[in-house]
Amino acid sequence: MSLLKQIWAVTAMNIRALPQRAGTSLVTVIGVATVIAVMVSLLAISVGLLQSINKNVRPDDAIVLTSGTAATYMGSISRTAAAIIADAPGVKKDAAGRPMAAPQALVIVEVTKKNGDSANIGFAGVSPEARVMDPALHLIAGRRFLPAVRELIAGRSASAQYKNLAVGDHIILRGTEWSVVGVFEDNGGQSENALIGDSETVMSAFQRNSFQTVNVRLQSPDAFNRFKDALTSNPQLSVDVKRTADYTKEQLKPVTSILNFVGYFIGVVMAVGVVFGAINTMYSAVDARAREIATLRAIGFGGTAVVISVMVESLLLAIPGALIGVAIAWALFNGRAISSLGLTFPLAVTPGLLELAVVWALVIGLIGGLAPSIRAANLPVATALRAT
Repeated sequence: MSLLKQIWAVTAMNIRALPQRAGTSLVTVIGVATVIAVMVSLLAISVGLLQSINKNVRPDDAIVLTSGTAATYMGSISRTAAAIIADAPGVKKDAAGRPMAAPQALVIVEVTKKNGDSANIGFAGVSPEARVMDPALHLIAGRRFLPAVRELIAGRSASAQYKNLAVGDHIILRGTEWSVVGVFEDNGGQSENALIGDSETVMSAFQRNSFQTVNVRLQSPDAFNRFKDALTSNPQLSVDVKRTADYTKEQLKPVTSILNFVGYFIGVVMAVGVVFGAINTMYSAVDARAREIATLRAIGFGGTAVVISVMVESLLLAIPGALIGVAIAWALFNGRAISSLGLTFPLAVTPGLLELAVVWALVIGLIGGLAPSIRAANLPVATALRAT
């Protein structure tokens, strides 16, 4: 009999015997499911954060910052520099022929949470071009701010979390009073955690004479290098040019690295315990079928077929555990909004996490089935046949 037929025969025998060991098998499935559910739930935090930050970012979006600045609000881009950036090659123009380049004045302001704690959030002063570049942003209450007036609109999440950010409220920001005239949504993007006002008014109120960044819509993603080269080689400018998606990923890397480390660390620690449980389960299975395995060996079945069949059984117990674990994480946490780091964003259990969970479960199954499978293949035939 060929090796493949031997493997199939022994594996089929093992699978048919699973109902007889439902209790011990279920322990392994539940253990794997628990590991996967916890790990996926933790990793869903960083995935949800990245998805939320990049919700409205397009591949043809770029951001221009002052060279060497660690964060957007630390930059300084003059009006003259902003005009040069807008006229650079590769910048897309709107229907009226105006370049789609929106300078921003960014300020960090202190607000009060509804539970009384203080927090810092972003206040962006935007130009009219920003409205064209972000059509997803729309008011859900009130009206848009007027230029040259200390009026602002608050993101939906910011309005829900903090005091004095409902339509009609007045709020003091760094000693100046602002009127809240609207609340907006932005397709779940992170601007919903911020405040927006007129750029010139913001600069005047906070004694700024320059912008902090310029957001640009390019003619196409391929135009990025041409746009970047034109700006970085211009002696009148001292700027860094990055794809918006790359910039946000860089900014979040320290946070997501910690979140991922915690998720994987806890997953590894729990997986060690599950591996020992799987080993015990498979040892029990091997002991229960010692005479059957010995009989197969006696009539000519090779050790390789026995090893592979036990490994397959271990994997078959791990995969349902992975699927159940992901299903639990998805049901309990997918889309559930959390507030952290001054941001509100939903957790996301994605197909990528499902793939990771299956791989993780397969590793647990392989390790858990390795030693028992080797033992099964090395059972002394004569001794096993005499087993009761």
